[in-house]
Amino acid sequence: MIVEHPSRALFVLLCICTGCAKGPYVFSRFEHAPDAAPMNVVVEYGKPMKRLDRMAWVIGIPKRILPLNAKIDNHQISAETTAKLVTFLEENDLADIHVYVNHYDPRGQWQRMRENTSVGAGWRYSLGTVSWLGYTLLPSRVFGGDTYNPYTNSIYLNSDVPAIVLKEAAYAKDVHTRVYPGSYVAVTGLPVFSLRRSIHNANDVFGYAREHQDWEMERQAYHVLYPQLGSEATSLGAPLVTSVGWWAGPAVGFSGAAVGHVTGRAIAKRRDAEVNGSKSPDADGLEEPQTAGPQEP
Repeated sequence: MIVEHPSRALFVLLCICTGCAKGPYVFSRFEHAPDAAPMNVVVEYGKPMKRLDRMAWVIGIPKRILPLNAKIDNHQISAETTAKLVTFLEENDLADIHVYVNHYDPRGQWQRMRENTSVGAGWRYSLGTVSWLGYTLLPSRVFGGDTYNPYTNSIYLNSDVPAIVLKEAAYAKDVHTRVYPGSYVAVTGLPVFSLRRSIHNANDVFGYAREHQDWEMERQAYHVLYPQLGSEATSLGAPLVTSVGWWAGPAVGFSGAAVGHVTGRAIAKRRDAEVNGSKSPDADGLEEPQTAGPQEP
């Protein structure tokens, strides 16, 4: 079957893959030893380095293009973004997670990986070592990226975009709830499973924003997470078009991000009407689902 309008088809697909809010937001809770002292989230900041930070900002330009957000990988994190992350972690009983802002410490990360017994040693010293080498050779302090590392139980923060930051915190929450976190991380790192994981984590951000009636956060999530999901969804088909040329793969990702922008903004428009009571026509004549975020396949 030939699809005459693939972008429109992807728009409809993303709409179909969205789901309504399913009850109240569920905060995670974990068992602790009776005599365990209360924990506070630890946040460590890297020292400012003007030349390095300028270079890192330039390297991060490509990552800011598709999401159309200048604060991605800007390495200038506001106190508000950090506070939102810390609050999310504390409310979800995740105070054991260490947060690093513009930070680089290979020795310290190796030590944290060794001490993180919540993940099996087999996974830590295999995939965890690969992850540590990536952190060491391609530090996020320079090359950007906001990620949760389950092997060191750490979040690396380089963007001043709360929605993206909380998506990684939601991933941490997801990993903490698993009986076998190492196996879960390995399996969900594979294609298709990784998309399902991304959708699950994005939904957690939407639910959290709604629980706190934080419309600005929810709107930002529609604007930046849907392009990410659109690009990730279409990238699954990138290997099928590489024979066309080197440009085919990036073009597929770009088209997915573009459709994600349209979809996210259409849904945000509808939600804005619900929140503020204004009238909002459907985009491109397509009926928009009333959603809290994308539904897991």
